Amino acid sequence: MAELNSHRSVSVTVAGERLQIRTDLPDGDLKDIVDHIDERYASYDRYNLEAGKKFALLALELSQQIVELKRMVHLLKVERDELNSGVKEVTALLDEGLEHSESRNSDWV
Repeated sequence: MAELNSHRSVSVTVAGERLQIRTDLPDGDLKDIVDHIDERYASYDRYNLEAGKKFALLALELSQQIVELKRMVHLLKVERDELNSGVKEVTALLDEGLEHSESRNSDWV
């Protein structure tokens, strides 16, 4: 995690609200985040909801995405561990085969 001293103060407008934040994100990443939030927030306009309810829906949607991503990361870690285990097994079999082959070759001498 970056130190607080590396953070800079930035003013952003998110969902029509002007905010002063501290961030270490590059401008492009920050813009992508703000644009995504603005897009999702605006998508709730068709429901004629007050701002608080739109923010609540946005929080639920973003939280659901975070949970989904965490689940995907967990599954990828499980798959990675299974692949690593398989690679270790194959490596052990190859080492065993090489040792067996070397011992058979030394018998001929």
